[in-house]
Amino acid sequence: MNEQLLIRLPSSDQDVINWMVWSDNEQEVIAAGELSGSAALSSLQEKAEHRRVTVLVPACDVTQHHLILPKSAQRSWQQVVPFMLEEQLAQDPDDLHICILAKAKDGVDVACVSQQQMSDWLEMLEDANISSQAWHVDSFCLPQPETEQVSALQINQQWLFRFADGRGMCIDQAWLSVALPLLVKDDQQLLIKHYSPAPDIEVAGIEWQAASPELPMKLLADGAKKASFNLLQGRYATENPVTKLWAQWKKAAIAAGLCFALALTCQLLDTYNTEQQLATVDANLRQVYKKVFPQVSRIRDSRIRSDFRKAIAALDQAPQQDFLMMMTQLSSAFGNTDDFKPLSLRYEQKKGEIRLQAQAPSFQSFEQFRQALKPYASEQGTLSNKAGGVVGTLIIRKVL
Repeated sequence: MNEQLLIRLPSSDQDVINWMVWSDNEQEVIAAGELSGSAALSSLQEKAEHRRVTVLVPACDVTQHHLILPKSAQRSWQQVVPFMLEEQLAQDPDDLHICILAKAKDGVDVACVSQQQMSDWLEMLEDANISSQAWHVDSFCLPQPETEQVSALQINQQWLFRFADGRGMCIDQAWLSVALPLLVKDDQQLLIKHYSPAPDIEVAGIEWQAASPELPMKLLADGAKKASFNLLQGRYATENPVTKLWAQWKKAAIAAGLCFALALTCQLLDTYNTEQQLATVDANLRQVYKKVFPQVSRIRDSRIRSDFRKAIAALDQAPQQDFLMMMTQLSSAFGNTDDFKPLSLRYEQKKGEIRLQAQAPSFQSFEQFRQALKPYASEQGTLSNKAGGVVGTLIIRKVL
C-alpha cells in the first residue's frame, strides 16, 4: 500500500476530526479535510479501503510517567507498574490502559489512557467500519527537537508540544498564556521551534523560532512514519493480518499438508519397491552371468553389458539360430492345437529340418497343426490309427 489515510480522533465525539490522504509515491497530499464530529466519520470508509490507516489521538488524553523499578521487577513491570501508579494517580489503575514507552536501566517510561477513552475511540472507528493497526499520540509525531528545545504546532484550537526528553503535551489555545510560564523552570531559557504562526504571547525565558511552515496533518504524517510507540498494546493489540489469514486457512492447510505427506509416503514406498525389484533383477542377472561366463572373476556392469552383446551377436550368426526360431513357431503351434501331443523330436542340423512324431485324436488335428506351422513348410509322413488316436510323423523345414 503506497497511500495512507491519517485520521486525528478527538477527545469527544462532538469535536472536529482532521484527516488527510497521503501518497508515498507521488509525495503529495491527495485529499484532506475536517469532519464536524464522529457521526461523519463513516464518510471516510471508502477512502480507508486499500490504504494504510494511521490514527492519531490527542496528547491531552494521555499521561506520561517515569517509574523507578527495582531490579527484581524489571521483567514483571506489567504487574508492578499499576501499584506504583496508584500512589501518583487518583484514578484506579484498573481503569487505565497502561503502555510502555521506553525502558531504561533504572526504570520504565509508561503512557496511560483511560479505558473509557480507548473504548470511545474504538467505537468511533467501528461505527464507521474503519480499522487501523497503528495508533500514535499526536505530539509524539512532531519533529524531534534538539536539547533544550521544543517543537510546537497548532491544530484546530490546540497547541502540540514535543520536548527533547521525550515528553509530549497538548494545550488548549485558551490556556496557553497560563501553561507556558510553567514550562520554564529556574530561569531556564527555552527555545520553541514552531511550525505554525507563533501566538501573540510573551513569556520570560521563552523564545519562539519559526521553522519551515508545514500543513499540520502533513507534518504529523511524516512523524507518524518514524513513531515507534503504538497505543495498541496488550488487550488492544491488533491481530496480525498474516495470523488472521492463517486462522482462516489453518484447517485447509493442515489437510493439504497431510495429503502431501501421504502422497510423498506412497511415492517413497513405490520408489523403495522399485529399487528392491531392480536389486533383485540385478542379482539374478549377475547370477546368470556367472553361469554363462564362469571364467570372469571380477564382475562390472560395463563388462556384463559388453559380454552379453557379444554373446547375442554370436548367437545371431550361429546355425542353432534356425533351430531356436523353428522351436518358437513349433511352441506356438502346439498352443493353438488342442490334444496334439509330441512323442519324439529330432533336429538334423545339416538338412535344417525337424522330425516330429506326434499323436492326435484325428487326421484333421494333424492338418490343423500343419497350418499353424506356417510360414515353415511341413511334410506329412505315414499316419496310422493307434490306441484310439492317430500317430504320425511330420518333417518341418524352413522355406528357402
